[in-house]
Amino acid sequence: MRGVATLELSTSANTPFTSALRDLAASIRGNRTSSPAFVYFFNPIRLGVNAFIEPIRALVAVPAQGNIIPVFGWLGVVSVIGFVVYATSNWRTALLSTSLVFGCGVLGMWTDSMDTLAMTLGAVFLSLVIGLPLGVWAGLNDRVLAILRPGLDLAQILPTLVYLAPLALVFLIGIASATIATLVYSIPICIRITAHAVRGLRQGPIEASESMGATRWQTLTKVQLPMAKQTIILGVNQTTLAALSFVVIAALIAAPGLGKPVVNALIIRNVGDGVVAGLAVVFLAIMLDRSTTAAVIKNQTFVHSVGAALVRRRVALIASGVLTLVALILSRNVLWAAVFPERLILGDQISAVADAVAAWITSTFTFLTVGVNEFITLSVLNPLEGILANAPWFLTIIMISLLAAIVGGRRVAILSAVLLGLVVLTGLWHDTMVTLSQVLIATVIVMVIGVVIGVVAGRSERAERALKPFLDAGQTLPAFVYLVPVLALFGPTRFAAIVCGVFYAAPVVVRVVADGVRGVSPEMVEAATSAGSTPMQVITKVQLPASKKSLLLGANQGFIFVLAVIVIGGLVGAGGLGYLVIVGQSKPELAGKGLAAGIAIVLLGVTLDRIAQASAERSGRVRP
Repeated sequence: MRGVATLELSTSANTPFTSALRDLAASIRGNRTSSPAFVYFFNPIRLGVNAFIEPIRALVAVPAQGNIIPVFGWLGVVSVIGFVVYATSNWRTALLSTSLVFGCGVLGMWTDSMDTLAMTLGAVFLSLVIGLPLGVWAGLNDRVLAILRPGLDLAQILPTLVYLAPLALVFLIGIASATIATLVYSIPICIRITAHAVRGLRQGPIEASESMGATRWQTLTKVQLPMAKQTIILGVNQTTLAALSFVVIAALIAAPGLGKPVVNALIIRNVGDGVVAGLAVVFLAIMLDRSTTAAVIKNQTFVHSVGAALVRRRVALIASGVLTLVALILSRNVLWAAVFPERLILGDQISAVADAVAAWITSTFTFLTVGVNEFITLSVLNPLEGILANAPWFLTIIMISLLAAIVGGRRVAILSAVLLGLVVLTGLWHDTMVTLSQVLIATVIVMVIGVVIGVVAGRSERAERALKPFLDAGQTLPAFVYLVPVLALFGPTRFAAIVCGVFYAAPVVVRVVADGVRGVSPEMVEAATSAGSTPMQVITKVQLPASKKSLLLGANQGFIFVLAVIVIGGLVGAGGLGYLVIVGQSKPELAGKGLAAGIAIVLLGVTLDRIAQASAERSGRVRP
């Protein structure tokens, strides 16, 4: 039955469903100025967001109308960042932050970096204004949390690319739609962490406050929020990094900033320019992560400065504030302090070095860049894709549903069959199976790497400390950053997308597995060791079985992160649903197909997530 009922569709062809979506999109575009929904709701939101973001951009990135420079030049921006970070953390983090921001200028990416920073900060501010109150409410009220939870769970599954097309359709492409998309992407993180912070508080202080006659508002503001402040600041950190990650990808809907040179480099395969822009993204990501993390650490410190140390701290703050004010004045009135000096820019030289290094690696290590690529593609990817994409669609649904029944039960099997049936109705079954084959292979590779390294980190504190900087960096960097070097090494292939997914998901899986191994009862390990078990036997017979739930959680998180990057991999030759989403944004006649691809990605993601979650829950109920 190979090649029968595969529902394969050429890229340029439409189905009745995609044609209907295309016509709907055209109708929406044609009624933006007349439909009451747009006139009284969507358009005012777009104009309001635009009016909020543009002044922020005018402060640091682009000249306001009638000016030739932004309100604050590079020296003023660097000084303000240094002062704010020093005031909220310490001088080491402030020095690191100013160096990283200065480095964006050295790369020749000052304006693009400031555009990205302005949009990120604007989106984070809006996310916190909306997300913090909702998170507190959900933390205090079970019914509110129950209402929000399905949306929060779905938001965790959705790849970033899925947000772009529908929001661009409603709010047009540009700054407003990019900011709103970033907002929609980052708010669930803020809500979830804030709700967790409020719900995880010790009840003793709260009960004591209530017994003393405090009102609910007083208990919230004087007891609960101060106690939850540390975790809430952690939520700000995660919200900020999520916003930065999305702002970069939002270049696909005409967002200004560092995403544009990255996309341009991917399109023309200019490794050097892509590396330069990617480094600027890395600098901003590290700066935002370290500054907000340092604020969390400072908040954990219960011993505050006293006496002479307090006086020195205040004098240093006043002095740095005065210097910052002087720098702001200079950046408004002196050209060298307003426009980043060209003699300090090394972007072209760095680009040339990156091109040379990429050429040397690809020519010297052909057995890796070509050999591994061909081996995985021919031996694993093509056979699996042949099974999934070239088998009859109904047979594949039956097989996946049977697997869901085995690992998750009857209800999960029925849900999987229904969701996959909806994929068939989109007309994009074949492309969905192409994407699924890449996701499965990348997830298996990630789990192998995650289990091996995670076990080492879980058993050795020294190994954990050595790995921590790399894991932190891997979780900090936006997914977009991985595309450029991988494209340089492996070219525009499906394997390149798989490698991107592995790099992006591995740090998360390593941490989850290490945490599970570390959480195994020491008594169990000691008993096995005293019985004469070798270290390998302890790992395979005790620690891994005892941390089975963590392994399943790692697999769940691994596939979610892999799916997010495999979809973006449509930019580097992955094909499948991600490519259709991207093509749908650039070709109006395929707009419906792009929207349908987004729907298919959601259905596929929910299917895999529910199977993985059901398997983890069943594992937690059944004792080994």
